[in-house]
Amino acid sequence: MAEKENEVYLTQIRSLLPSHLLVQLPKLIPHFQKLEALVPIPKQIPELLKKGIYFALLQSVVRLLERQTDPMLPEIVPEYKELIRTVTETYQNLQPETESNWLDECIQYGDKSAYHWEWKHFDSKELF
Repeated sequence: MAEKENEVYLTQIRSLLPSHLLVQLPKLIPHFQKLEALVPIPKQIPELLKKGIYFALLQSVVRLLERQTDPMLPEIVPEYKELIRTVTETYQNLQPETESNWLDECIQYGDKSAYHWEWKHFDSKELF
């Protein structure tokens, strides 16, 4: 997805974003431009799945930034592919409805994933 395409899509879904993500959107766009250059987001997928992927990615980037971890670190970037794969598989298994809590669950998954990545790549090494 081209940079402008990505920025346009983030602008299109802004009305669906919870307030804590909406306020972060301007600073997230540059991160997404870098992220999509390294980790392609699937095309030709159902709109609800696409939104779920974006919501999970947005939350994971926000959480990493809040914890002062660069979301573009070489250790972290491959984790986004796994996040996208897991969200896609879960969507295919559940086939959620628009009215469901799908997007909220994707946000929570992105949040939990960011904590896990940070622990896996940095904190666990300090402990062991």
